Amino acid sequence: MTVTVFLGPSLPREEAAGLLRADYRPPVRQGDVYRLVQESRPAAIAIIDGYFQEVPSVWHKEILWALDQGIPVFGAASMGALRAAELEPFGMVGIGRIYEGFRDGVFTPFEDEAFEDDDEVAVVHGPPELGYPALSDAMVDLRASFAAAAQQGVIDAGLRDRLVAAYKQRFFRERSFASLSAVMAELGLERAESSALLDWLETGRVDQKREDARALLQHLTEGGADRRETERGFVFERTTLWAQFVEQSEGAAPLLSAAERKVIDELRLDPQLYDSLRMTALLRLRLYAEDPLPVADAAARRKALDRLRRRHGLLSREALDRWAAACDLDRAGLNRLLDFEVALDQSRDAAGRDLDAALLDVLRSEDRYRALAERARDKEERLKQTFETEDAPSALSSQSLLDWYFEDCLGRGAPDDVAGFARDLGFDGLKDLLAVLAREKVYRALLADTQAPLAAAKDGRGRGTV
Repeated sequence: MTVTVFLGPSLPREEAAGLLRADYRPPVRQGDVYRLVQESRPAAIAIIDGYFQEVPSVWHKEILWALDQGIPVFGAASMGALRAAELEPFGMVGIGRIYEGFRDGVFTPFEDEAFEDDDEVAVVHGPPELGYPALSDAMVDLRASFAAAAQQGVIDAGLRDRLVAAYKQRFFRERSFASLSAVMAELGLERAESSALLDWLETGRVDQKREDARALLQHLTEGGADRRETERGFVFERTTLWAQFVEQSEGAAPLLSAAERKVIDELRLDPQLYDSLRMTALLRLRLYAEDPLPVADAAARRKALDRLRRRHGLLSREALDRWAAACDLDRAGLNRLLDFEVALDQSRDAAGRDLDAALLDVLRSEDRYRALAERARDKEERLKQTFETEDAPSALSSQSLLDWYFEDCLGRGAPDDVAGFARDLGFDGLKDLLAVLAREKVYRALLADTQAPLAAAKDGRGRGTV
């Protein structure tokens, strides 16, 4: 099991990954912690960044539920510091100066002012594709920087407090070091005093959120997730509100990553394929619209995984891992896909031969039926003319047929379980697959014999008449 970290603008992903190998996810929002525990039960959860305005914030009770499930939860820097201060009595572990400020209600050296507002850590940031770049500066970073400037004698304590008060009156989206010149002008500061602070900030500013985020990851690197001495006992109450939350969370669609959204954009460039696959996806959703998708047991998942590997020729673990990585699938995503596969297999088995009739209707709807029907009639006619029966000869060996089909037609090796492969295609068994392959191989040979003279004539090597 791995540690899952919810991270956004507080620390660049590349820097975080250099400190701790973990499952990094976007800033946390309501329902994310609950779904994470349901899907993969991580070794620990670290909350650094989270949404608090555009979408519902992570709920205290889902963190309590994770703790009740025996999963350590840590917080620092931003949303994590807020929730850790609030839930410290119940076992959530906080790290860093910002967490300590929220826990104690004061951020040194501003002892005369209560430190409790969530806007202290709020920032505006860019899109995930760019790594959540901060487009404003957090109030707590402004506080820490002005406090450091005063401690080093760049400004006095009075100016420090005036600057903090001026920024605190601004909306969080309008707070930034870039606006400091304007703020100091509004305060009527002397040019020399302003220049000294601006010059010092070029190298002296304090990024407290970043420092606290690093401290949390370092704590986990040193084995902090394995220590339980800070845990507190409590009884988790499963209220009606909690039941409603669970129902909503389990019914929520999984969020798409930036890479996955780009894949959808690429698909849209082929309108016919997009429309076809969108209809298939819609039918999958409708199939389970009324009943939640059950979590398959380990044995069913293994069978579904075996079928998936046969389908795509993933004959080794390395090939499977490469395929999953190329498909942007983590372990939780692969399990979700396998649960769908299990449910579809169960529905397929229940449908029986009715599925073939439905499949024909799909072919007609997508206008693929005519070409297949024409090919089937042509095959039957040619085989009858050649062998005086619609059945192809059965003298071809099973192994030669399978080698021809998998290597020459599909361009891959035969799976270990060829009989299972045949059943996956809807055949009753291997014998039926081999009969179809024998007819197909003879048919292709007949087509090649018919087309060869025409090709020779076009090349000028055959005889022709006019």
